[in-house]
Amino acid sequence: MNVNYSDNPSIENRSMEVTEKLDKKIPDIMIIRIQKFRAVTSGLLTFEELFSGDFESWQEAHNHLFKPVIFDCPDFLCEKDGKVQWIWAVKDEVSETDTYPYKIINYPGGLYAVAVSIDGDSESHDKVMKKIEKWLENTNFTIDSEREYMGNMIYVDSEIEKGLGYNQMNLYVPVKLRK
Repeated sequence: MNVNYSDNPSIENRSMEVTEKLDKKIPDIMIIRIQKFRAVTSGLLTFEELFSGDFESWQEAHNHLFKPVIFDCPDFLCEKDGKVQWIWAVKDEVSETDTYPYKIINYPGGLYAVAVSIDGDSESHDKVMKKIEKWLENTNFTIDSEREYMGNMIYVDSEIEKGLGYNQMNLYVPVKLRK
């Protein structure tokens, strides 16, 4: 018996239901803990000021001061009040004399919900953030508004970029247990 399933909305709807159920069983968001760390900061700037100013060239000349925090990566871009600050974890022996004219801060670390986005693609970024927020609704976590959202590119690698066609951007949403 041959049955034509094309243009059958009930089959299509059932397929979507199964896909949604599978998506819920296969998490693509994880909760991680980042330990407290000392970091040099660019200070709060607009995105344009950060990448057209002196901090990026200063950072490139001072790579020997940095240490990895997660995935062999020392840096995060944090967003606060419509501005950003770039923070780079520094080795324990580094002082503000070494980082002049930039200050060292104590970054609090904490729990974060993490997912991957496409670097430089605001549509991808927005979709991933909405997905994290929706996912959190079904957990015992909630967004921690006392800390900043962060992002970083853990692997800036030409082979990975060539294979995917883009650089990956990890997005970190600060979370805490619901009360």
